[in-house]
Amino acid sequence: MRGNDGGQRLSLFSEEVADGVRAGDPDAVGTVYVTLADRLLGYLMARVPDRATAEDLLEATFVELLQNGRSIRGGAAAIKVWLFRAAHFNALDHLRKVKRQAEDFYDDMTHVDREDPALGPDDLALVDDVVRQVRAAMLHLSEDQRQVLLLRYVGGLTAPEAATVLGKTDGAVRSLQHRGERTLARLLGDDGAAPSAVPRTSQAKGG
Repeated sequence: MRGNDGGQRLSLFSEEVADGVRAGDPDAVGTVYVTLADRLLGYLMARVPDRATAEDLLEATFVELLQNGRSIRGGAAAIKVWLFRAAHFNALDHLRKVKRQAEDFYDDMTHVDREDPALGPDDLALVDDVVRQVRAAMLHLSEDQRQVLLLRYVGGLTAPEAATVLGKTDGAVRSLQHRGERTLARLLGDDGAAPSAVPRTSQAKGG
């Protein structure tokens, strides 16, 4: 399900599962993992240099959820935002430790892509070409613009949710998204890829 201002909204787990997370139930956390791990991993893989590191950070994020889920105020939506915010800071902490800037990791985002088995060879070649164009164009965005677009299109968060993750106002996130999309449109040309072509791991179900 797509929001009015772009991005792919995620289907969520039940409020009963959310209650279990807040109670520290490992099975409930496992259900949340099945629901959100794919998007969280895609986001982390766009932030850090390799899949193994992203998977380690994903595991650390869910360990934090199991340990600290009792502190979350709210239901399923609040838990989703909490996870993305935890993943965001885990990635930043890792990048600080290795003394690398996040921009260094945007020149190769092939690990974020997932081929659609329904596409034929010609279609796949077209998709690959579009993704290459988007990757190159993303290099010209500011770090804040990239973060917003990744959370909106890879993470599937709404603008208010992305604002919470990044510690920004809703208006600031919408402005960053708008400027980032306009820059991409200009760099890609009138016939270039739409912002929805920003690499993502999968389509969200329902929502």
